[in-house]
Amino acid sequence: MGRVKDGYKDLANKANANAEAKSTMAGWNKVVQFSVEGEGDFYLKFENGTASFNEGKHEKPDVTLKGPEDVFYKMLTRELDQTRAYFAKQYAIEGSMSDAMKFGRIGTAVAKAT
Repeated sequence: MGRVKDGYKDLANKANANAEAKSTMAGWNKVVQFSVEGEGDFYLKFENGTASFNEGKHEKPDVTLKGPEDVFYKMLTRELDQTRAYFAKQYAIEGSMSDAMKFGRIGTAVAKAT
């Protein structure tokens, strides 16, 4: 696994142990698909207040994030702000923007706790 996949797998595990993230995930049953240049496809599934990491492509994701490995890594490490990166067209969002924003709030809750 690459550093981005490892990072999002870790994010899912940390979200499951974080009270603020669990509160945000409660009742939010969605799939966030990633298509990362240099690492391939994976997705995070949020169901019943729990996040899980999965390899490959989901057949009906709610939102898909696409872009280069270095951009996703810098967003994971908080070196790059996800909103600024999106508006600078460093990565693309397909599907529900509100779901993408909620996923961002989960990541922020995890980052605040580390």
